[in-house]
Amino acid sequence: MQTSMRVSASNRDALARIAENELGGVSLDEALRIVLFEHATRVALARLAADPDAAGAYAAEAATMADTDAVVEE
Repeated sequence: MQTSMRVSASNRDALARIAENELGGVSLDEALRIVLFEHATRVALARLAADPDAAGAYAAEAATMADTDAVVEE
């Protein structure tokens, strides 16, 4: 399902530059999806960093997986 939204020309152009120069020429829709994913990732990492127990558990689990080949799917 597609929809439309109003954005300023400067924001559209900035997203287009990111899509072209940093993301290999993907569509604006794909560029926005990537930017939103990166934002959600930063939020999750900040939440993790704010919780020392969770950060420690994450680091411990990651250490056990260091020699494991894993396939990551979105």
